Amino acid sequence: MKCSFCLFYILLFIMSNDCLSNNLDSSAIKMTNKIMMNDSIKSDSIIRVDESEFKYADTKRYTISGDLPYASTHFKLLPTIGVTSSIVSLFIAQHIFQVNSIWKNQTGFRITENWEYGLYADKFGHFYSGNLISYLFRESLIETGMSDEMSNIIGASLGLTYMTYIEVLDGFSKEWAFEPSDFYFDVLGSIFFLSQYYVTYLQNITPKGNYLNPGWFGESKRVPSSNFIDDYSGQTFFFSFNVYNMLPVNLKRYWVDGLELSVGYAARNLSDGSNLLNSNSNKQYYPGVWGSPRFIFTLDYNLVKLLPDGPPFWNWLKQTLNRFKLPSPALEVGPDIEPRFKIMYPFF
Repeated sequence: MKCSFCLFYILLFIMSNDCLSNNLDSSAIKMTNKIMMNDSIKSDSIIRVDESEFKYADTKRYTISGDLPYASTHFKLLPTIGVTSSIVSLFIAQHIFQVNSIWKNQTGFRITENWEYGLYADKFGHFYSGNLISYLFRESLIETGMSDEMSNIIGASLGLTYMTYIEVLDGFSKEWAFEPSDFYFDVLGSIFFLSQYYVTYLQNITPKGNYLNPGWFGESKRVPSSNFIDDYSGQTFFFSFNVYNMLPVNLKRYWVDGLELSVGYAARNLSDGSNLLNSNSNKQYYPGVWGSPRFIFTLDYNLVKLLPDGPPFWNWLKQTLNRFKLPSPALEVGPDIEPRFKIMYPFF
């Protein structure tokens, strides 16, 4: 749209200069240029999303560059080239890393179903990954000049495409296989991300996750595991609720804005039975699957609200970090452990 307006004014200026060249003096030409520049600025502001609408629930949203996204797509050449080359480079690097680690041993394509081996922690992981990667694609696409709506649609589509690629490569690995349930949770993660754009109430629920080496807090790594990607014993996944925004207006004064509540799940000390280091909090739930499922009820922080504003990239970074769960006071319960409260879960 901006290009159309500029082209219109350029053509108008050329036509006017052609027809009235004998009558226009230099001051008139300067005035025409000034009008064209002002109108161009106005047209640019018209096609950007209104700042009052660029929110996540009741929290201001930020872009990497600090500019508001366009309401209609207006691609920018250099950012588009930069984003595209960055995505391709990261994809190649990640592919090489995984081909030399979890996909190292190849076989024919196989399809299996195994809900139990990670005590369901991996399913939450697929949901979270599909959601997070869709977010990262969306944020990158906005920088190319893609409209806010289309960046959400294409971002979710690319997020699901990427996760599908992961599942297909799993299908060719001897240690893994294509699991339909993994794919279903990939789909759910991307769908939930896109749904939050159209059903804004869902923005009060933020999927979060983290990975911490289990040895740092007295648990054991998953056996077997080749790296943090398949070490589900150190992965924890949460749904964080924006309580302040969900409360009725007359109750908001009783809650601290920026303080949230999260419900999480983890499966600690996962093992195939060959290395049972923590037998007191580890039992066999399925044939060949040992572990300790945990449910976590914890306070949480909205980093966008609590951390101070700064340069554009800092604002975007705190927004992105808000999708990762930081240590906080929590109550941990499970079928094979006593309920325990930790001031900075999961450490102490």
